[in-house]
Amino acid sequence: MARMGRNEKNGPGLLFIIVTLIVVAVVGARFFGFMPGGDEEEPRPPAVKIDDPQPPQGDEVDVTPKVLVFHSHASENYKPKDSHERGVFGDVVRVGEALVEELASLGITAVHDKSIHDQPRYSEAFINSEKKVNELLTANPDIQVVLDIHRDGLDDKPDDYTKVRANGMDAAKILFVIGDKDNDHLEANIRFAQQISDAMEKDYPGVSRGVRVFKSDYSGELHPNSIMVLVGDWRGNTLDEAVASARLLARVLAPFIK
Repeated sequence: MARMGRNEKNGPGLLFIIVTLIVVAVVGARFFGFMPGGDEEEPRPPAVKIDDPQPPQGDEVDVTPKVLVFHSHASENYKPKDSHERGVFGDVVRVGEALVEELASLGITAVHDKSIHDQPRYSEAFINSEKKVNELLTANPDIQVVLDIHRDGLDDKPDDYTKVRANGMDAAKILFVIGDKDNDHLEANIRFAQQISDAMEKDYPGVSRGVRVFKSDYSGELHPNSIMVLVGDWRGNTLDEAVASARLLARVLAPFIK
């Protein structure tokens, strides 16, 4: 073809070469996707920016109370204070506050009754607290756990009887108590208390003193998951140790809240 191009100006050889080059160019363009109308991919849509996840807004957070915390003996203290306050609530209510605060940090809302039920008449403490708890349960039908927080008052025990080292902190041991008098929920109370005690032993060995049943009326009949919780002892623990244990208890309770 080169020779024909040289010998014949404007001859058919030159035209053939030009046509051939055009055909090759068109086929190549289609093959490599430079021309419309071929089998090339559809244009991709512009990329969509994914924003960081936003925290739930106020109306999306479940603030329905699931736990009720109260104190039949709200005047109880820890050493070095006197055993009970007079006219105002004692250290044990601070322990309840720590429990409620820790639950809140885990996304669980609790009702905290700080009423002083054991004054002026100590003997009427459980009568008064039962009446109040009934009112609170009626007002908060989604309550799943009812806890009456106390501290123990032991005699003739070693100084370290209710002390424990847990989660890197000095803490107070916890005893779970059920009353069997006039208690239609006795078996359910015991079962729930044992589950909590076992979970506590698993997560924080040595903190739980186990579950005990007393022949008394401790308001267990008010709810299947009602427990009296004795956090430490007046002589054997400080308020700080009791507060530490209350926070551990909240962490153990959280998985049981639906």
